[in-house]
Amino acid sequence: MADVMSRRGLVCGYGVDLSGKMTEIEPSEIDAVLAAEDMMVWLHFDQADVEARAWIETCEHLPETARTILLSSDTHMRIESAGRGLAGVVGDLHHEFSQSPNQLDVLRLYIDNHCLVSVRRNPLSSVTKLRQAIGEGLRVKRPITLITHFLHHLTDTLGDLMLELADNVDTVEETILLGRPYQPGEELGRIRRVAARLRRHMIPQQHALLGLLSHLPEWIGRDDATHLRTAVERLSALGHDLELVQERARLLQEQASARLMETTSRNLYILSVATTIFLPISFLTGLFGMNLGGLPDLQNPHGFWYGLALMVVTVIVTLFLLRRSKII
Repeated sequence: MADVMSRRGLVCGYGVDLSGKMTEIEPSEIDAVLAAEDMMVWLHFDQADVEARAWIETCEHLPETARTILLSSDTHMRIESAGRGLAGVVGDLHHEFSQSPNQLDVLRLYIDNHCLVSVRRNPLSSVTKLRQAIGEGLRVKRPITLITHFLHHLTDTLGDLMLELADNVDTVEETILLGRPYQPGEELGRIRRVAARLRRHMIPQQHALLGLLSHLPEWIGRDDATHLRTAVERLSALGHDLELVQERARLLQEQASARLMETTSRNLYILSVATTIFLPISFLTGLFGMNLGGLPDLQNPHGFWYGLALMVVTVIVTLFLLRRSKII
């Protein structure tokens, strides 16, 4: 069965023997290492690969509940008992999330005291970092330790993203304080959309992980449980930081809108005053521009100056009335 699996279906595979030596697992070795109870195994598959799905469907080591979760398309985050282990769906970010914030994805997994089997449909940022750490010398002896390191990498990834969002909010705030309310609206909207997507992604994951901590299997030792709890608490703490970013972005957007409305109102006020001042003059120019017989001073060489003086007097009277009415 494993002999026919392509390298493409198995994204990566690692095995650790009793001496702590870690080796990469080839597709042809999967059945053998799973049968060896003295070896810790991590198998990471591409869910979109047909051969990988076929192997998962027929793998006797995986409980039926685990096979269903690993092969499903449901993105509801949860962790539940599956045979002698745990199976569930946890969230991660697409490895190019900063360029495409719509790319939120999940990691499906089954874990017991002997192995970790995980699948993903798209490359995931935290899983990629975990693989890089293993390539740089990270050594683990139990599958639950891999989950702990995964959660730490996920926290670091989300933390970097939130720092980027906070820096963007600081830049927008400075722009608003400098009196340029037209520019930051689009950026604030983008920040709020990204933060909202992250919040919808993180909250159910926190609930699933906190639920896991309340009923840990017996094969998770005390030290591993402590490290896992620390990783979950770090991830949960990011929720508060995300709320602060969302609230700051919301307040700045309201402030930018208020300043824009204030500027618009001031411009309309100036336009209204100017219209009021020039309306009598427009009336006079319209009246004397009718070119009808009987208009006074048509033959008077000083008629233009009389008309101009009348306009000046009209403006002065208008300004006096506006000032007296406390409009200006």
